[in-house]
Amino acid sequence: ITDESVQAYGPAGDAYLHSGMYTFELGDADNRTPVQARFSYVWQKQGNEWKISHHHSSVRPPTPVSQEEMTKTAQENFKKWNDSLQTKDPKKVAELYSSGELSFLPTVSPKHITDTTDTEQYFVDFVLKNPF
Repeated sequence: ITDESVQAYGPAGDAYLHSGMYTFELGDADNRTPVQARFSYVWQKQGNEWKISHHHSSVRPPTPVSQEEMTKTAQENFKKWNDSLQTKDPKKVAELYSSGELSFLPTVSPKHITDTTDTEQYFVDFVLKNPF
């Protein structure tokens, strides 16, 4: 256990939540891989025995990307989109859009675009308006 918290419940302390972080290993004895995880248990006293009434364990998610790093990525991607738009090549612009599960609400169209064919057609019309 690398970090933990224990919270008692009930007037007689007959239940508690134990949660935290821990590292365990997976694999054969000669080839183990450490796994960082988080856990929570609720233990309840039943008669003279402690019993688990809730158990959760999951792999710890990766450290989130910093806001600074995500802002830099967003600015780079916006520049990539704008630069492709300036080429006035609808295909080049449309290639930046997802080919699956697309939701595109374009600036100068009432359509809700959900596929790449309609995306390219939208930019065929849009570049004729000479966006800058």
